[in-house]
Amino acid sequence: MKKLLFAFLFLSLSAYSFTLNNGAGAAFKKDVIKVNVAAHTCTNIGVTNSELLSIAEEAVNLFWNRVATSKLEMIGGSIVTVASDFQTGQVCTGSTSNCSPTPALVVSSDILISCNTNAANYSGSNEVLGVTVPNNISGAEIKGALVLVNDQAGNSFENKPHAAKVSIIAHEIGHALGLGHSPFREALMYAQFVEGRDRLARDDMNGITWLYPEEEPDLGICGSVDLDGHGQGSPLSMLSGLLIGFVLIVYGRKLLPRF
Repeated sequence: MKKLLFAFLFLSLSAYSFTLNNGAGAAFKKDVIKVNVAAHTCTNIGVTNSELLSIAEEAVNLFWNRVATSKLEMIGGSIVTVASDFQTGQVCTGSTSNCSPTPALVVSSDILISCNTNAANYSGSNEVLGVTVPNNISGAEIKGALVLVNDQAGNSFENKPHAAKVSIIAHEIGHALGLGHSPFREALMYAQFVEGRDRLARDDMNGITWLYPEEEPDLGICGSVDLDGHGQGSPLSMLSGLLIGFVLIVYGRKLLPRF
């Protein structure tokens, strides 16, 4: 009986798992989010612009459009003409860990995927597959986000199989939507690339549901999910859990036989 009472107390608390990639907990507010591809020629990633757009469409349909608890709806957009800065420029004027978006690379609307050859975006490493910055944020609204795919010679993206390229782009789109990295290896949003990811893990679904819920979440609670995954955690819910657990324990002691 005592174990059961303490279980009630434990399950009422909140846990933190998924992370967000901006302090405002920002997300797109529009009903349908498009994924566009920059028109300039990508030299080293092993796919054409049309193929990259097709990969992006597959990524959103295989991963992000399948979360029943989220209102998120994404579609493939088009191949758009943009400035050459998107191919050669540095996405941040500072470091990518404390990014001040370069004005010339700010995306006006939706998500733009562009191949990019600037080594500074990838910390000088060909092993970095891509970098993503929601670089047009107003308050708690993402208006535009930029995904850069590493197009340096010898990059690691080019020789990945098709399914791997889909999951890589899906991971970067997750950042564009407002998610940070997950601590769980099975999650799409895990910090390192893992072969064979063909679906979202529960942590990914919790994160995207928090940002794009069917019903609006509690305001001011960032990255908190109940342990059973069925709602938003909050200080009030934690306090309620503690009070209920305390009452159950005290009441239970009166009913338990003495040994």
